[in-house]
Amino acid sequence: MSAVLRTLRRDSAQFGMTCLWVSFTISYISFFYIFRDAREIADASLDGYLEVILLGVPTVVLLGGTVWLRDTTVDADLRPRIVRWTVGMALFFALAMYAALVVVETRFDPGEQWLILLLSVGFGASSGTVMGVFSIRSKQRERERNESIAVARRTERERSQLEYLNHYLRHEVLNEAQKINGYASLLDREVDVDGEAAVHLATIRDSSDEIAAFVGSIRTILDASDYDPDLTPVDVRAVVEAEAEQARRTNPEVSVDVRGPDGVRARAGDLCNRVFRNLLENAIEHNGDDLSIAVTVASGEEWATVRVRDDGDGIPPTARETLFDPPESGDHGYGLCLTNHLVQVYGGRLALGETGPDGTEFVVRFPLVTDGTDATAATGEKRKLTL
Repeated sequence: MSAVLRTLRRDSAQFGMTCLWVSFTISYISFFYIFRDAREIADASLDGYLEVILLGVPTVVLLGGTVWLRDTTVDADLRPRIVRWTVGMALFFALAMYAALVVVETRFDPGEQWLILLLSVGFGASSGTVMGVFSIRSKQRERERNESIAVARRTERERSQLEYLNHYLRHEVLNEAQKINGYASLLDREVDVDGEAAVHLATIRDSSDEIAAFVGSIRTILDASDYDPDLTPVDVRAVVEAEAEQARRTNPEVSVDVRGPDGVRARAGDLCNRVFRNLLENAIEHNGDDLSIAVTVASGEEWATVRVRDDGDGIPPTARETLFDPPESGDHGYGLCLTNHLVQVYGGRLALGETGPDGTEFVVRFPLVTDGTDATAATGEKRKLTL
């Protein structure tokens, strides 16, 4: 009984078609058993043989529909259609034939009447099964066609967003970074600065150089239809420590604690540090002062895992499903989107571990580099960056 209930819950349509096939088979066997004296039904004449064959056709068709339903990959909500068509057509033909027998008032013995009704119900069920299969296939093709159209539209929209982002990086971010660097260099040449002012000036130049390099790398990825990254072994703990120190330096009120073993190496590229910088900056930007961030580095059999957890207010439920999606418009909101795609380009994974009133945790995984592993080997295919 429990097995039947499990099957019913797993696939009610398959269960229904099986029950219909069993019911029809039992009905035909019972008919011949009850009306054994109706020899004219299955005598040696041609009509008798045809009647027996016609009675067996619905069981074959129903069995075929059951097997098709078992092997097909159509959407689950479409599968019950075949049961509804089969039952509906069987009832329609049964009622129609019964009404005809009542109206015509022909004198048939009980065996002949049941034979006529069984033939009618069987023909109706068979036609219903066939029509149900065609209905399901037609609806499935329509869905696939609509999905293809939606994918094409989404691809076009993403291409437009990529073009906009590339334009924005080139004309806004890169130009402004070059201006900052140029004025900082001019100030260094023409003004005698020393002490703390000189340190600040050097920081400005270094930051603008880093922004320009980062924008150039991102534009290289965006301009390429297939970006083949140069994957090398990366000391994950060292990269995380450097980005944590940068976060502490620019945000003294924020506590950033790094934990985990040294020497965890992952296969990644030259923008790997940007992944952790973006996650740290995202946590700092969207939470209040006195924020605490814990970064944990660990290694498993296949992955180097980094967990970035803060004790902020969490991510609103309305924003969680589209957290890694590009913004519909404007220039704000690309941070996590680009971070996610950078991780994917390097063959890794980025996921929202958990979020709530006690804080948020992001989980980053990169392919682990172990002894004997060729860390610079390609992953077998070029990775395409799509938004």
